Amino acid sequence: MRRQTGRGFFLGLGFIMLWQSGWAVFALVVWLLHRWRGVSLLLCWAALGIWLLSAMAATILIHASTARANAPAPAQENHNPYSANNAQVFLGVAGSPAGQPAAGEPARTVVLVVWRSAAAQGLAQKLRDYPGLRLLFEPSHTRAEAAVRSHGADAALIEAAESGGHGISDCLALCARLREGTPQCKLLLMCPEQDRAGVAQAIEAKSQARIDDFVFYDATAEYLVSKLLSM
Repeated sequence: MRRQTGRGFFLGLGFIMLWQSGWAVFALVVWLLHRWRGVSLLLCWAALGIWLLSAMAATILIHASTARANAPAPAQENHNPYSANNAQVFLGVAGSPAGQPAAGEPARTVVLVVWRSAAAQGLAQKLRDYPGLRLLFEPSHTRAEAAVRSHGADAALIEAAESGGHGISDCLALCARLREGTPQCKLLLMCPEQDRAGVAQAIEAKSQARIDDFVFYDATAEYLVSKLLSM
């Protein structure tokens, strides 16, 4: 690494000296005049000094700027619950103000089966404001059933994708399996408001008690947490 860095420095120095070669031409003219007319070599040496020093100064500045730009960024804590190593991440439980579970009461476990990081991070930030809620992020719809069952979840927020896999039909099928296998788990479905067919399916599912309730994508974090606590 040091050999490559030194090589780059001298290559840059040579390029800048070539770019500023006007000083060398001036020094050559002075030297010729010295041989022909006896002009002092002081101007020749001064031109050569300015040429070399200015080229070195410019190379050092460019080299330092490049090294700073290529320096690795300092490590930062990963708050994204959708990273590969962050599947099924518990956020913990806070204190117990009025209206929330008192000390000694079990926390309410909620599995969040969501694919939008903004929604998950918003809920994570609101956790400290709504104590007594134990959140578990499970970004994979295929692992959601196992997560709800293994953690004995009291509620699950299941987000339907706008396009591609895991749309409203797939999520309702998941809710049906959860309703049969873990009937104690309350089911909150999240769907896009623009999907009218999906909204109609959600309304029908709620009327048939296949889900407990549903919300839209634009629901605030406060509203979602209050729903999860009240179901």
